[in-house]
Amino acid sequence: MITAALWTVIHQSIKRQRQEERRQQQQQSKTVSVKGVLAPDIFSTVWKVAAKALNADEPPTEFPYFTAPGTNTYVYEPASHWTSGFFAGTLWALYERVLKDREGVESPITKEQLLEAARKWESGLVQQQGNTEMHNLGLVMMPAFRRDHALTGSQEALDAIVQTAESLATRYNDKVKAIRSRNDEVCAKYGFDDQEYFLVDIDSMMNLELLYYAAEKTGNKKFADIATNHAETVLGQHIRPDFSTFHLVIYNAQTGGIKRKMTFQGYTDQSTWSRGEAFVLYGFAIAYKYTKDQRFLAVSKKAADYFVMQTEDDGTVYWDFDIQRPTHWDVSAAMIAGSGMLLLQQLEPAIKFLGCVALLLNRAMNSSSKEGDTILEHSTLNNHALAGKTKRITDVGVVYADYYFIEIGNRLLDMGF
Repeated sequence: MITAALWTVIHQSIKRQRQEERRQQQQQSKTVSVKGVLAPDIFSTVWKVAAKALNADEPPTEFPYFTAPGTNTYVYEPASHWTSGFFAGTLWALYERVLKDREGVESPITKEQLLEAARKWESGLVQQQGNTEMHNLGLVMMPAFRRDHALTGSQEALDAIVQTAESLATRYNDKVKAIRSRNDEVCAKYGFDDQEYFLVDIDSMMNLELLYYAAEKTGNKKFADIATNHAETVLGQHIRPDFSTFHLVIYNAQTGGIKRKMTFQGYTDQSTWSRGEAFVLYGFAIAYKYTKDQRFLAVSKKAADYFVMQTEDDGTVYWDFDIQRPTHWDVSAAMIAGSGMLLLQQLEPAIKFLGCVALLLNRAMNSSSKEGDTILEHSTLNNHALAGKTKRITDVGVVYADYYFIEIGNRLLDMGF
C-alpha cells in the first residue's frame, strides 16, 4: 500500500523529472538570437518618449508607467511611484549597450544623446534618496544610478545609492528580521492599516541589491546584514515546499509572528502570481551574487524551474499560474524571469536556461506591434478580483517589461551571443 508520504515522494520525483525533460527539450529546440533584441527600432521607440523631457529646464516630475487600456500611450506617475526608475534605467541600459561597441548593435541615437537623456531622466529621481515611506527604493534607484556609477564612475550616483540605502534601512524590523513593504493595504474585503501589521511583499527581494551594493562600495556591513536577514525571512516564509510563492506575508510587528499569508495581486491566496515568482528567482540570484550563500542559489534555481514548468509550450506566461487557462498574459513576468535566468547562468554557467529565455523572448517580440510608446505589449498590472475596476488592468504595455527586455539583450551580449 502506498502511503500519503510515499506518494508525495513519488509525485515530487516525477515532477522533477518532468522539469528536467522540459528544460532539456527547450535547450535543444531553441537557439538564442539577439537580432530582434538589438533592433534599431528599440532605440527609436524609447527615444520618442525620452526626447519629450530634453528641452525642459527642470528635471521630469512624472515618469512612464503603463499604456492606457485601448491605447498605445503612456500613463505617467510621480517620482514616488515604485515604477518611476525604470525609464531612466532603460536609457542607461541602452547607453550601456552602445558602449559595448559590438557588431550588430545599431543605434540611430548617438552615445552622447543617450547619456544626456539618461542623466536628464535620472535627475528627476534624486529626491527619492530620502524617501522613507516606501520599500521599492531599489527598483526606483538602482536601474539608473547603479549603471551611472558603474559606467561613468559618478560619485554623485554612488552618494545617492548610499543615502537611499540608509532610507530603506529605516524600514527594517529586527523582530521580524525583514524590511516593511507597504505601509498598509485596504481593499473591498481586507484592511491592514494598523502599524501592528507588518506587511512583506515578495517583490521586496528586488530591492536588496541596493543594500548589497551600498555595503560593497562603502564597507558598511549593516546594509548587507539587513539584506541577508530579509532574504532569509522571505526564504523561510514566502516559499512553499514546491518552490511556488506567496505574494504577501503579514507579520506581527511586535513579536515577528505570522498573522496571515495571502495575495493582493494573484488569483487566490494559495495560487502563484507569476510576476511574484519571477521576482523570487531574480531576487535570490542577486542575493547569491553578493553572498555566495548556496541556499539562495538553490531557491533561485528551483523557482526558475517552477517558472519553466508553468510556461506554455509557445512561451506564453499567464498572470497567475493556478487560474484556468487561457487567461491574460503577463509579458512583464516573462521578461523579469528571463533576465533573472540569464543572471543565474552568468553566475553559475553549469545552470542552463537559454532555451526558456529564447522561448520567452520570441513570444514577447512576435506578439507586439511596436507602434506605441512601449516595445512590448500584453502585460498585466493587477487582475485580482478585489482590486476594483480602476485597478484591474490587463493587456497593456508597461515600462518595466521593456526595461528587463533590454536588460536581457545586454546580458546576451555579455555572454557572447
